[in-house]
Amino acid sequence: MPNSVIARSWRWLATALPRGNRLPENDWEARHRAIVAILWLHAGGILGYAFYQVVTPLNIASATLPVAVLTGLAGVSRLPRRLRAALATLAALFSSAALVQLSGGLIETHFHFFVMVFVITFYQDWVAFLLAIAFVVVEHAIVGVVAPHAVYNHSEAWSNPVQWAIIHALFLSGAAAAAVVNWSLNERAQAAERAIAERLAYEASHDPLTGNLNRREFDRQISMLLGDPRSQIAEHAVCLMDLDQFKIVNDSSGHAAGDEVLRQVTGLIRGRMGANDQLARIGGDEFAVLLADRSLADAAAFAEELRTLVSEHRFAVAGRLYSIGLSAGLVALDPVNDPDGVDALGAADAACYVAKESGRNRVHVVTVDDEQFARQQGQAHWAERLQAAIYHDDLVLYYQPIESTDPTRHERYGELLVRMRDDDGSLISPGVFLPAAERYNLVGTVDRWVVQAACAALAGRYTPGAEPSEHFSINLSGGSLGDQSLLTFIRDQLDRNGIPPSAICFEVTETVAINDITAAIAFITELKNLGCRFALDDFGSGLSSFAYLKRLPVDIVKIDGSFVRGITTDPVDYAMVESVNRISQEMGLQTVAEFVESEDIMASLRAIGVDYGQGWAIGAPEPFEPWLARNPLVEPVAALSPAHQ
Repeated sequence: MPNSVIARSWRWLATALPRGNRLPENDWEARHRAIVAILWLHAGGILGYAFYQVVTPLNIASATLPVAVLTGLAGVSRLPRRLRAALATLAALFSSAALVQLSGGLIETHFHFFVMVFVITFYQDWVAFLLAIAFVVVEHAIVGVVAPHAVYNHSEAWSNPVQWAIIHALFLSGAAAAAVVNWSLNERAQAAERAIAERLAYEASHDPLTGNLNRREFDRQISMLLGDPRSQIAEHAVCLMDLDQFKIVNDSSGHAAGDEVLRQVTGLIRGRMGANDQLARIGGDEFAVLLADRSLADAAAFAEELRTLVSEHRFAVAGRLYSIGLSAGLVALDPVNDPDGVDALGAADAACYVAKESGRNRVHVVTVDDEQFARQQGQAHWAERLQAAIYHDDLVLYYQPIESTDPTRHERYGELLVRMRDDDGSLISPGVFLPAAERYNLVGTVDRWVVQAACAALAGRYTPGAEPSEHFSINLSGGSLGDQSLLTFIRDQLDRNGIPPSAICFEVTETVAINDITAAIAFITELKNLGCRFALDDFGSGLSSFAYLKRLPVDIVKIDGSFVRGITTDPVDYAMVESVNRISQEMGLQTVAEFVESEDIMASLRAIGVDYGQGWAIGAPEPFEPWLARNPLVEPVAALSPAHQ
């Protein structure tokens, strides 16, 4: 029983006492500089006090020189830190002893010992603290007995030096205990601050779900690796991985299940990583691995092994099993041309997208003369330029006329097209930058720019309440269908600029419309209820065109130009155009033939009965605003026929 009490008491004491943890270098240096400055002030003060007391030169030297010499040595930065602390401790306690001696043992000057013991705890070092206690014990217990007149100034202490040494020891013990408690509390507060700082630093550099590095920290690790001089001769690679069919997990079982799959994928990747490799989660279901000291061939083998492992693994979540794939892009780091690695992750991402375009669940390794990769990199470049063009309003509207095949009809009808203004003022075709817009989800932004620019150009053109005698077609992308905010945006632009909704006809391609036909029907219906018209573009390019045509509430069918181009030479193309036109008109819809490149094609369209033609034989695209200036609004002569209900 006594042993257990002693053991518990010892454990409690070990817990309560400060650990004397090593302070961070900057903190220690700041405290040490402050203590040294205090000691130099003491050295000067003791010298002045010695002259005030009118003591002998020998007493002056014995009081001031130890403090000055020890303080000077404590300030030498080349010495070990613990030795410097010990020297400062001795200087502090010598200054207390000097004050006691110069005062003739005045009791009040003994308080200085207590102050200095407290100051020494700033080092949070048991060596310095115990050295200070030992000095005081020696000074009071030994010097106080051997030469009591040097320590005490009254006869009772001179007669009983041991008793008074014990009394001073008790007072010192209380002061030391208070200093230790303060030291312990200070140490715990610092430990808590360090823990918070470490946690914040960890959270700032790691993904909270998987514990992997985040994108910023991953970039920093690449930069650090390439900054190492040894990297100039070593080989490194970056592998970016994107999970295939991961959305099925989230949609069928919720995001909690998706999170669990991401954690399991993390475990699979870590199980194949080398000691020097770094893993990051850089997106929702995107991971990246920095493969240090690996050739591109070794890195490719790693990526392929990981792809096989993930695709063959069955992820068990909430009693269900899931199979997912992994597409990966792999690129070698180039410390010469890309010393900071700023382009590495972007290149790996482009390579990963090539893997996805090639069929998913595969690895694409970037090699010299890699055409697929170069094309993807080109899209990234154009996406960046497109963003800048939208921001700086460097897109331009063009107008291409759509002409009736009936020469007696003179209605004004045309399609609005978009071009990008290059740095030298030349124009860039949409075929160059729109694929990049689709790849990087910028087409919705382009749609909004076109709607806003068209409405701004037409502002003030129409008399309120009048039916317009002209119609302008605006293309919408698949990402815009079902976007309620775009519907609100269109209403706002039409109202703000005073444009009759019937003056605007929106176009969407057949393939986009049938991709989510429910959303397409709802979107088209809302715009038609507003008063706008709707055209189905590139009709005939899909696999089940006529089946969907009955369901889509459109006004106009634009026949795919691949059929129109050959109607004068290919009987099949002629028959295709004829059948699309006949069925559309049976449904009360108007037809527009695209790619009318000759008068012979236009003559064939008249013979078939197609309503309108569009192409270079009718009119090339031209800037929209100059066209508006040359074509003021006139009263309607023959408006487009009403839409089929």
